[in-house]
Amino acid sequence: MGGGNSMLFAKLNPRALALGLGTTFLLAACSLGGSSGNGGASSTDVTVWTAWGGAELKAYRDVLAPFEASTGIKVHLTTNRDSNNQIANGIAAGTDLPDIAPGPTDPVQLSSWVSKKALKPLESFLDMSAYTGGTYPALTTPPAGQTDDPYIGIVGGKHYLMMIKTQVKGLFWYNKKVFTGTAPKTFDELLAINPAQYNAQKLFCAAFESGTASGWPASDQIDNIIMRQNDATFYTNWIQGKVKFTDPQIKLGYQTFLKEVSPANVYGGSNTVLSTNFGKAGDPLFKTPAGCLFLEQATFIPSFFTQDFPSLNLKAGTDFDFFAHPSMGVAADDGNVNGFYDNFSMYNDTPAARKLMQYMATAPAQQIWANDGGTLGAIKSLTYNDPVYKAAADVAASAKNLLVTAGDFMPSDMQAAFWKSLLDVTNNPGSLDSVLAHLDAVQKAAYTTS
Repeated sequence: MGGGNSMLFAKLNPRALALGLGTTFLLAACSLGGSSGNGGASSTDVTVWTAWGGAELKAYRDVLAPFEASTGIKVHLTTNRDSNNQIANGIAAGTDLPDIAPGPTDPVQLSSWVSKKALKPLESFLDMSAYTGGTYPALTTPPAGQTDDPYIGIVGGKHYLMMIKTQVKGLFWYNKKVFTGTAPKTFDELLAINPAQYNAQKLFCAAFESGTASGWPASDQIDNIIMRQNDATFYTNWIQGKVKFTDPQIKLGYQTFLKEVSPANVYGGSNTVLSTNFGKAGDPLFKTPAGCLFLEQATFIPSFFTQDFPSLNLKAGTDFDFFAHPSMGVAADDGNVNGFYDNFSMYNDTPAARKLMQYMATAPAQQIWANDGGTLGAIKSLTYNDPVYKAAADVAASAKNLLVTAGDFMPSDMQAAFWKSLLDVTNNPGSLDSVLAHLDAVQKAAYTTS
């Protein structure tokens, strides 16, 4: 499927926690007067739940400041790491919900909440022509010929997830002082690059350790391969358990992934890959001599570069850069791009909630996020001072389909087995056939009970 738009999303899972959301799952009020209920149809107060902490929370406060100053509306902001489960419990019990919070990205849960009228359609309070016209199409538009796409919050032809930020994955990062060549257009061209030509030890760096979520960086890598070796329908069917892991195309994806982490190509070999935390994966890029030429990772990774090498004062576009994932040789699927988004949904239709949702959908609001750095907005027309994010925005804008990271939406048992399988085959490539057969068995059980 080279043409129509498709889905882009991510669950709040152990990976998100590893990226700096912290470890506390208790509710923590982040402004005076924080509360968990809506307190009536207020025109002066609005309750908002978010999972953000640290720099992300500061950026959101920066976004809210002009809104509060211009409207006089008080935003009662609460960081809630477990909002999805708590909202689900509130819906089931009929208790108060926050006015605004992230919507569910699980398609089944989304449809259930819509049927219970817990979520309010964007059509009831937004100018949808302006919203869909200004937002990256893959975040707002179902595939051609379809009216629904629950993966991006569209049920019954109406939108229930308001997209406000996005990130792009499958980018190959490099030290500009080391790799001075031309970005390869195909994966075969990438594999053909000789790192010794640039005085680097290996072609790739990789690191898959992330506590209980170990393996997710590997799943990002193989997903970017499989979604470009096949069309979006095949890829989506695989996520939904309709394609076996022993399918020749999935096996091909694993075999291609193994080329990236082969002893000949990866820095430190499998022991280093399996024992190194994902945040340290890029460190060898900036050592002398360089340990590797390239690291595949998402738009968030530069924060780890600058954090790990403060004395180098690394600058995006000057000291490091990226190129988009090269073609896997199937031209029709080159436009499949891997990414995820942040969204807000409205649970209580109040005057104050409407005004805040309308404000967050505007370019001036999202430009504040862009200016604070570390993310792309959902609006196409934003400008970016950081050259890395400016280039990432070009990748998002040129994408035909922005597709999910597969493991994020497999049933939990399948996700765990999928992530572990990538660790297992990295450690022992000869186990591939037995690993895939085991995944078929897990798939059969997981999708029967999910």
